Amino acid sequence: MKRFYLFILIISLVAMIAFAQKIEINFWEGMSGNLGTTLDQITAMFNEQSTDVHVNLFYVGNGSDLDSKLIAAAETKTLPTMAQAYPTWAAALVSKGVVVPMDEFSDFNNVASEIYPAILDIGRINSKIYGLPFNQQSYLLFYRPLMFQEAGLNPPTTMDELAADAKILTVKENGKVVRYGLGFRDQSWIFTVMAKQFGGGEYMRNGKITIDSTANLRAMNFLLDLVKNGYAYTKQGYFDNELTTSSVAMIIGGAANLPFDLSDIAGQSDGIKMSPIPIGPAGKISPVLAGELLLIFNTSSKAEQKAAWEYAKFLLSPSIQLYWAIHTNYSPLNVKVPTLPEWKTYVDQSQYGVSAITSGLDNAMSYAQNLPWWTSLDSAIGTAFEDVMNSYKSPQEALTWAQQQAEQAEKMFYQK
Repeated sequence: MKRFYLFILIISLVAMIAFAQKIEINFWEGMSGNLGTTLDQITAMFNEQSTDVHVNLFYVGNGSDLDSKLIAAAETKTLPTMAQAYPTWAAALVSKGVVVPMDEFSDFNNVASEIYPAILDIGRINSKIYGLPFNQQSYLLFYRPLMFQEAGLNPPTTMDELAADAKILTVKENGKVVRYGLGFRDQSWIFTVMAKQFGGGEYMRNGKITIDSTANLRAMNFLLDLVKNGYAYTKQGYFDNELTTSSVAMIIGGAANLPFDLSDIAGQSDGIKMSPIPIGPAGKISPVLAGELLLIFNTSSKAEQKAAWEYAKFLLSPSIQLYWAIHTNYSPLNVKVPTLPEWKTYVDQSQYGVSAITSGLDNAMSYAQNLPWWTSLDSAIGTAFEDVMNSYKSPQEALTWAQQQAEQAEKMFYQK
């Protein structure tokens, strides 16, 4: 009996020593609701299989809450081992000298080879890869399949078809529109999504601000024509009520919004599906992504940095990217995922057109550019877009004004 207890004691000590030898890292994240639950599950998988790393998740708020806390922590040198951050704030943190370049890890090239090059570039700042993309949602066209079926239409694949379908699907009663063909929010990211299809949407090229461009002007005029002719409806907020009342046939939105949009139309027979944003003069599927980067901070020890890198690799592996995409509707960023039998089965069985979230990822770009003064530029674009959609300014006047505002913001930032 004594030998038995001695054996149990030894096993327990070995287990305690093994756990004690695990390097613990802290990860600040901003995933709430189902997204947070999924990240918890993925992290539990990692902690269970890892023999030398244990990840502690800390939800510190999403969006600006997380970013502002990271900036404050950078000032006080109280950063976690790693965190999520939007590209803008990633650039700001890089400028403070606290971020580890991902491409300095010895096996970085192995990881990079499995990520779509265009998406990998989202984390490129000053010619180095400082952040790895993780939660990136693609902006897509949501459409009501029954409305299309009744009109004898297929979902549009080009901008010309989008405009024609919006006209056909618009319904008037007694001179009043009761259903618009297209709905979209008059906010900066929606304009960027559409401008990308016309060859624009990137507002800084070769060191020069390019808001006031021919491509952006064409996109602005395209959307304005739909609104002025009564075929498109625009507003600042979400389209919850419009979906519930079936007063729009198509909506431009983020793929990760699908679960919320489905709840809005629960019980309705016409459902909802996704398809890629229709192709414009740019000539190919050109998705715009929105989401955060994974950053590792040099304020932690070398051992902790290496441990964080192991976790980052796990998050971007094919099986985890598959799991993440299926449970969240974020785009899978690993090039192997679309070839996996599990993904093909999921696509075949889904009634929502989920293959759209992998379309054109080799030609994707981030909605936000890696500029530490991006928020000022983004605000100018958003205001200009809203002014045009509400007929306060002409498209050319609005783009000229936004260009001037962005140039001033850039100048003020570098004068600090």
